[in-house]
Amino acid sequence: MSNTDNNNTSESDDDDNSSVSSGGFSDAAAGEPDMEEIGSHEFPDFFTERDGRLFHSHPTAAYPLPADTPEQERMNVQHRILFEFLGGNYPVNCPVPNVLAQNPARQRYALDICTGTGRWVMDMARDFPHVAFRGIDIVPIATRYPLPNVDFSIHDVNTVSPWAAGTFDLVHARSISMAVTNYPAVLAECARLLRADGLFIAGEWSRMLFTMVAPNPAAPAIPTPVSQQTAPFLHTFFAALHAALTAPPNPLPASAPLVAPLLAAQPQNFDQITPATSIIPLGGWHPQPNLQRIGRAFRNVFREYMKSVRPLLNAKSGLQPPVLDQVYTGARVELRSLPGLVGLYNSVYARRL
Repeated sequence: MSNTDNNNTSESDDDDNSSVSSGGFSDAAAGEPDMEEIGSHEFPDFFTERDGRLFHSHPTAAYPLPADTPEQERMNVQHRILFEFLGGNYPVNCPVPNVLAQNPARQRYALDICTGTGRWVMDMARDFPHVAFRGIDIVPIATRYPLPNVDFSIHDVNTVSPWAAGTFDLVHARSISMAVTNYPAVLAECARLLRADGLFIAGEWSRMLFTMVAPNPAAPAIPTPVSQQTAPFLHTFFAALHAALTAPPNPLPASAPLVAPLLAAQPQNFDQITPATSIIPLGGWHPQPNLQRIGRAFRNVFREYMKSVRPLLNAKSGLQPPVLDQVYTGARVELRSLPGLVGLYNSVYARRL
């Protein structure tokens, strides 16, 4: 895996200003559909404002988080946190270089679903300039100045994509669970899009924070969800979040799914399923300086996440705004003062049969 300087959690993260061009990557060569370019005058149609935040305007999409500048900045920092913690843009030992190795016989293609700001696509496109990268989302928040081997387009992940079967060598799906109404159906669509022996990568953050607790004196410490005893305000925050997510309209699962078992349930599509769980510190409590830096950045990201879900909690948690104000105030104190807080990032990769 490469380690590019622009992924440091403490650095600014400006858009690449490369001019938009085909760069020799022909859509027609792969039988790709013509994707209509969005004009600047059309951008407002993709957004709606409420509670002082900007959200997508898609009439049927369930995704509940904003799509405005603070949320985009949170997503970008979260991307850099994962890069630093994992040591690259994909899980350890994941065979991306082999899958995307240059092939004189045909063009390599990779797809990022729910691409968001497109940071993963842009970083990968720099590392693999011979690969044509595609990113899809329901809102146009990716850079307007993509690299020559990058193209972003508008698409709802819950519908069949316009590409032909077997178009892609790699499909990447990170933090998509709040946008997905039927995860097995999305996995089946990813399988359709992948070439034989292609690679699928997924990752989801647990919608919970944890402390490391040993179940008995002889056992190693394991991640244990925050409780009413260890962090009462964070516990109440997550209870409210889970209630809001599962409430109609557009209910979503309270917890992000573990994707590995869902892949295993499709043995006709996937094998070599390799899951991993990363335990990422939140706050500056860790003795290692690099993990202190990551932990402080993660704490800031989580604070912004709490702000981003506040309109959802206002609307659907069942708690009144004054109560939520108290919960948020107490949770911020716990984030700052409770040592040993961690988050879990569950990743998996698998090969297409």
